[in-house]
Amino acid sequence: MNYLKILIVSSLLFVQNSILVFLQKIIWRKKPRKVKNILVYKVGNIGDIVTAYPAIRLIRLKYPNANIDLLTSAGQKIKKYTSAASLLKSQQIIDKIISYSDGNIFPISKNICDSKYDLCFYMSDDRTHFIRELRNLLFFSTLKIKYLSGISVNTIKFFQKSYATKNPYPYENEVDRNLNATQLSTEKHFNFFYYKDNSSNEIKEQSCEINNALIIATGAKINPKKWDLNNFFEIANLWLQNKGDVVFIGNKEDDIDAKKIISKISELNNFEKNLSENKYYNFCSKTSLEDTVYLIDKGKVMIANDSGPAHLSSFTQTKVVTIQASLDFKIKWDPYLSKKFVMRSSNINNIKYTQVWDKIMEVA
Repeated sequence: MNYLKILIVSSLLFVQNSILVFLQKIIWRKKPRKVKNILVYKVGNIGDIVTAYPAIRLIRLKYPNANIDLLTSAGQKIKKYTSAASLLKSQQIIDKIISYSDGNIFPISKNICDSKYDLCFYMSDDRTHFIRELRNLLFFSTLKIKYLSGISVNTIKFFQKSYATKNPYPYENEVDRNLNATQLSTEKHFNFFYYKDNSSNEIKEQSCEINNALIIATGAKINPKKWDLNNFFEIANLWLQNKGDVVFIGNKEDDIDAKKIISKISELNNFEKNLSENKYYNFCSKTSLEDTVYLIDKGKVMIANDSGPAHLSSFTQTKVVTIQASLDFKIKWDPYLSKKFVMRSSNINNIKYTQVWDKIMEVA
């Protein structure tokens, strides 16, 4: 029965992608020789954009003299989350960001047509479905783009758990999937190269005394992805007592978590007569994405939930121990340069802080 389910999903994916490829080749027959204007389509939040970063950088390296614009959206009803698209512009990988919200792309369609793009690199969302991609394909066919490629389907809702048991394993990391979607050679150009001079002088000055730091990011988009705050407290306290300083990063919601942890640490230290001479720093809601990358880079090691900051670690030499609930299939969303430090469980709070501490010690 399991074999039959795998066969059904494999066949559906093959048929759906064959249809999408066929239609793309019918509508966009020939790639232009001269490429002056390029459109990259990629939607999502920090993790989505960061995992597409090497692919978009590869496009820039392949077409160094072209104008490259990014068409993006953070998605519907989640405007409170920060898009990482600004990182692409600050790193001079793209020239312009074209944003839309709540799925409403029609108001900017005329501007896209007027830009007369020679190429469009379309990077499908991992969780997209066939009808959505077919709709998008037909819409993009009206935008006067000379050549487009990349529209595809990666998952199907039927028999997902059975399909994940397929041998060889059917899923790949999002970084690799986006790179493959470009259909460009990656032998010489693939990496997370990042200019670190864009962070603010204020953050640089405030962080100059940080010593042997553990970076902590408690945030997560949904509660099932949030490790219990007491576990972060235990880790922070162990690090302060034994290793060095602790740095908290994140947004306004994470600031609440950081203050709770700091309050417990302060109470404990006062009770134990300030046994720790190491310091804690709370940078939550005080930094840009560039500043956040700078702080992560100053860390000895990082611990985070499955979230944007975990992926930002790929721009640095700092390894991240990531706490993941198995809401998605393994490998796909592992921070690319810290895959072996991912800890997963169907119930995230079954992961004990002592297990995570042992994993941190493998890095530190």
